[in-house]
Amino acid sequence: MPLMSAQAYRESLRDGRAVYVAGERVEDITRHPILQITVDHSAQVYSLAEDPALRDVMTVEADGGRISRYFVIPRGSDDLLARQALIEEHTRRELSVLNIVKAIGTDALFALHAVAHRMDQELGATYGQRVQAFYRHCRDRDLTMAVAQTDVKGDRSRLPHEQDDPDLYVRIVERRQDGIVVRGAKAHTTAGPVVHELIVIPTRALGPEDRDYAVAFAVPVATPGVKLICRTTGSTQQSAFDYPISRRHIETESLTVFDDVFVPWDRVFLDGEWQFAGPLALTFANFHRFTAISYKPPTGDLFIGAAQLIAEWNGVERAAHIREKIARLIGYTEMIRACTRAAALDPELLPPGIALPSPTMTNIGKHHFASQFHEAVRLLQDIAGGLVITAPSEADLRNPETGPYVEKFLRTRKDVDAAARLKLFHLIRDLTASEFGGYNLVVSLHGEGSLEAQLITTYRQYDLERCKRLVRQALGLD
Repeated sequence: MPLMSAQAYRESLRDGRAVYVAGERVEDITRHPILQITVDHSAQVYSLAEDPALRDVMTVEADGGRISRYFVIPRGSDDLLARQALIEEHTRRELSVLNIVKAIGTDALFALHAVAHRMDQELGATYGQRVQAFYRHCRDRDLTMAVAQTDVKGDRSRLPHEQDDPDLYVRIVERRQDGIVVRGAKAHTTAGPVVHELIVIPTRALGPEDRDYAVAFAVPVATPGVKLICRTTGSTQQSAFDYPISRRHIETESLTVFDDVFVPWDRVFLDGEWQFAGPLALTFANFHRFTAISYKPPTGDLFIGAAQLIAEWNGVERAAHIREKIARLIGYTEMIRACTRAAALDPELLPPGIALPSPTMTNIGKHHFASQFHEAVRLLQDIAGGLVITAPSEADLRNPETGPYVEKFLRTRKDVDAAARLKLFHLIRDLTASEFGGYNLVVSLHGEGSLEAQLITTYRQYDLERCKRLVRQALGLD
């Protein structure tokens, strides 16, 4: 089971996949002026695994070979803590941008293992064998995966079968001797253009009238009928000085269309068993939210460091209100980190022996990270000041006519380099006020599910009976 190299990964993406950007089909995504940024970002999941210093963080021994640690099925707290450390360190190395190409796919594989086992036990099915075979296919070939879960949904007041257009949720349109044919579209597929496999799962609980929408499967991205209509961020024309993060690290989202796509039976993991659509969606969501609260602390650390450094370079680090704001950024970040560790230390054990991070602590952490992110951005922008969006560019600094002025007027004192201060303003802008910064504002709010979904899950999972008993005892009723 040799690990894939970064170069082999890039070459494997030249397979004729149907990817569209700005109304045009892309012939080679590795050479597209914007998509190549996402390709290079995603390739680091392989190049970092080749770094001897990260060998035990990124990889692990299994079945007589070395595999990506992302594929380790969590059996208890130790495995979850190792996964948390992997995701946090990986995200830190990529300047706060999650490299999702193995994280989200393995989240789905863990959920599929658990739900397939339950289906086999209750229905006498053999889905577990299919899931295990696909898992080994991805693990042993060191493949990347994206998850297509969120249907476009149409009129959200209606169930899937009630829509004017029946294709607004992905559905089975034909069952054949050799497999199924599916049609529809999924929104918000992160990294779809740059992975090997697409894993498709339901977005919600379903009823018996919607059994054709209860479908889960996996297909290679280059499968006929799969089309990815992409929304990109950033540009290769941008200066790394002016855009220090988004010039090198961005994800790409797609509207993923399934235009009568054939799926062989060995890659079908849910085929009309509507009563398991909700459990699969929720189990995946919990694993995925654990991934979310594992990847967010590096962003908080960048916010804290940028806030402290710009306060010092602006000469206001001793001001009480500045220290108070930085302390709040520390609290925001460390609360997420604490919830991640708490979720790992108190898992639920799902048959067949898969450790699910505590749903309560996972969803509390995710709600805190999502609901307070805009406030964290406000705090950093407030500390930094208006030069975050009005500071001159690298071109102004390099121009012999304007450069001396920039050097003179961007300096605050002799020991603060004007160019470094300018770069810091651009870093803060890229994090919070560029197109990439705007992407972060929205994805932090809506990624991994809505705020309401996290609150509902927290309410349903919490032991309310224990609290009621305490009150009844206080009232002398028990």
